[in-house]
Amino acid sequence: MGTGTRSRTDRGVSREDVARRLENTVEPLADCSLLWSLTLPLVPIAATALVMTAGFTLHRGADPGWPDWALLLPLGGAYVAVLAWLYWRWDRATWRAAAVVRRPSGRELASALVATAVGIGIVVAGNAIATSVDLDPHARAPVTDARGIAALLVATVVIAPIAEEVLFRGLVLGHLLARGYSVLAASALSIALFALIHAFMAGPVSILITGALGTVLTGLRLRYDSLVGPWLMHVLINAWGVMLTVGLLPALW
Repeated sequence: MGTGTRSRTDRGVSREDVARRLENTVEPLADCSLLWSLTLPLVPIAATALVMTAGFTLHRGADPGWPDWALLLPLGGAYVAVLAWLYWRWDRATWRAAAVVRRPSGRELASALVATAVGIGIVVAGNAIATSVDLDPHARAPVTDARGIAALLVATVVIAPIAEEVLFRGLVLGHLLARGYSVLAASALSIALFALIHAFMAGPVSILITGALGTVLTGLRLRYDSLVGPWLMHVLINAWGVMLTVGLLPALW
């Protein structure tokens, strides 16, 4: 239990200690450009849209006939390129401020597992509501061929959780906090950007569901001042999504 006005968020750590550590963590990101920090996470989506546009252009406006998973290739490649560029461009202090990784406590890992269960509940409930009013659910089209399954695993389970956590919960959230934005404002903006990049899946349904998931991910990031918990939740949610997509698990909506 806390004493006086010092409320406890973890064993032996006060809220004031957490806030102070978070402030120190993000400080190296203060020198980044605001516009640059907000637009860089959108580059992979823009690159994917460019590839899709090129495909339609080369086929004179006709559907190029690509499988549903094909655009995961340029998306994953662009994410890797952006992270590699940041690692090369930044000094180590700035990189560690965005890609902040600490040895997780048992409580953090447990929180990530609970958050994963909450996240799955959000997806199931959101998709159930969407389908009940004839809207497309936040889900990918079924994939059964080996190349598609491999692309799904690499892009959504390996690459995306790392890249999106570094870019949205690391760079965007961290930079806004370092510039003096309130936790609420910084969180809201990073969550909104994270939700918008998923609009291509099912439009407004995906925006709402990923916005809710982003809120949980951001809560983990702020509580433990680390990307380990959000990354673990992200990996598990996406792995569950892959199992749905390839037919290993039934959809619950």
